[in-house]
Amino acid sequence: MVLCLALAGCSVSQPGPGPTSGVPALWRELIDQALADPTISDFQRQVLADYRVTDAEYQVARQKFAQCMADAGWLVTFPNPDGGFSVDAAPGSGKDPADPFADVDRCQATTLNYVEQVYLGMRDNPGGVPAAQQIRDCFKRNGVPDGAGMSDDAFERMIADPNYHASTPAGKLCYWDPTGSLGLTEDDAVELDANRRVFGPSESPT
Repeated sequence: MVLCLALAGCSVSQPGPGPTSGVPALWRELIDQALADPTISDFQRQVLADYRVTDAEYQVARQKFAQCMADAGWLVTFPNPDGGFSVDAAPGSGKDPADPFADVDRCQATTLNYVEQVYLGMRDNPGGVPAAQQIRDCFKRNGVPDGAGMSDDAFERMIADPNYHASTPAGKLCYWDPTGSLGLTEDDAVELDANRRVFGPSESPT
């Protein structure tokens, strides 16, 4: 028990805000999910513990991913300053240049998986507007007819379907870069859509 007397000028400090203070629900829930994942790497757990990802932490995550891939015989380059990467077989590695997927999945799981989602998401969507709503708003701005008249839940199910592909190039761009923050073109989006196994929605730069 703490006993204070007014004449003594005693004060009781109050606990400061926790790490989730001010974090929008969308990102708080994603980070909660990440931290509850029993397979999350120690590195990602440490980065996400304060419910933020700094520029420096993101760059370290990318470096760790590139090193993991290099150890497996791949060369990784980052053509954009943030989000996305390309993979080539290292000379003499004997790797099939068309089949980096197993190593990409393994290396992402310990380095970039959650960190990139949180970093790019909180940077480009600080208010935590759900991705489905961002895509729907983009569709409306660009006259894309997909999902017109659907409820929000039905629309979200539609774009989450792995067999769904937007009906127009503008729609594909909305799907991959709904806010325009990545600077993708319609041609970029069409290519990404055609190779969704490489960069699925959960793995995309958005």
